[in-house]
Amino acid sequence: MRKYRLLICSLGLIVSLAGCSFLQNGEADESASEASWEKNPGASANTGDSDAADKAASDDLASDGEQNDLGEYKEFLDGTKSALGNYEGNEYEVWYNKLPHDADDWESYSVSDERVDLDNDGKYELILNGPYGGMYIDERNGEYYVLAEGEGTAGELGHVEYDGKMYIFHRDVSHGGRKIYLFDCYNQDGEKVDSFNLSAEYWDAEFDYYNSDSDFTYRGQKITMDEYEKLMKEIMNSPTKAEYGEILASHEFDTEDDSPKIAYDGSDTFYDAMDEFYGEYTYKKSSDGLDGTLSIIQEFDNSREYSIFDGNANGYRFAALGSNVEYIKGNKMFMKYPETVYEDGTEVFKYYIIARRDDCIFLFETDENYENPAYIYTAWEKY
Repeated sequence: MRKYRLLICSLGLIVSLAGCSFLQNGEADESASEASWEKNPGASANTGDSDAADKAASDDLASDGEQNDLGEYKEFLDGTKSALGNYEGNEYEVWYNKLPHDADDWESYSVSDERVDLDNDGKYELILNGPYGGMYIDERNGEYYVLAEGEGTAGELGHVEYDGKMYIFHRDVSHGGRKIYLFDCYNQDGEKVDSFNLSAEYWDAEFDYYNSDSDFTYRGQKITMDEYEKLMKEIMNSPTKAEYGEILASHEFDTEDDSPKIAYDGSDTFYDAMDEFYGEYTYKKSSDGLDGTLSIIQEFDNSREYSIFDGNANGYRFAALGSNVEYIKGNKMFMKYPETVYEDGTEVFKYYIIARRDDCIFLFETDENYENPAYIYTAWEKY
């Protein structure tokens, strides 16, 4: 792997840190082998023609009108001056012309078109596109400093405006069992004036998504799932679990299902297929604004018949039986439910598709041909 940093310390020690070897929670990451970039303050890069890189950066700055507002970064970009960084007390220098600039190389750096005041001083900072979110460079009194940079898959770099201030964050969201964010707010001197964490940890979740029993933390204190989702919505505009379920459901009919139809005939073959939907599921904020439960369980008369019951704050949506399912095809059951039965025996039907996916159920209402599905909710084994 290439090495990009020059360590400045009185003992001249060389420190090598793998991109995945440090987490926001301070523990070593056992999946360090996943890192594709090594953060090594111990040596400078061997990038070939550094003079060409100097000229390219300088030409970009002079010719690109969108970069004219970054004139104060000219000496950094043309390689005249370095930027000073500090990682856990170890100082290092970053020379822009020593970084890789091959557009086809994932590890390469380039000047971003994005203009953001990252340290709340009223001036734009220099944003470099690069691995794990790149790097943020700050100019202060003619000198350059690394305000923040990507720190591997367990520390992807980003920024967001929150509560009237700009926050820089590092996040760990690409590994199983956790979503961890660390937020830092800086002032004009590069000092942190506010820092906090926001995380969800769900190490034992079979399908790698949090539920109400997961551990949620904000500013070092335990919070509820509802509080976590509210904060993530306010800060990162992230979908809640209910919204995420709708996103999943929107792809349910993307591909054609060539599974055979298993029609209701009371046979073991049909009820074996029904068994795949067995369970009790919880949903919130359905399309009609209701919270409720969906139960697909066997009757208590020792038969194989199923009860399919959707109960909510308004009473129930349907109280069906397995015999109301016309057929099962792949992960979906197609149900013709008599919503209204008149005294003369006339029946008014509603048609539903119930789709099973991992640890959740999607419910759609359709026309009599099971076409034009309209999403109602996603119900989870454990909400």
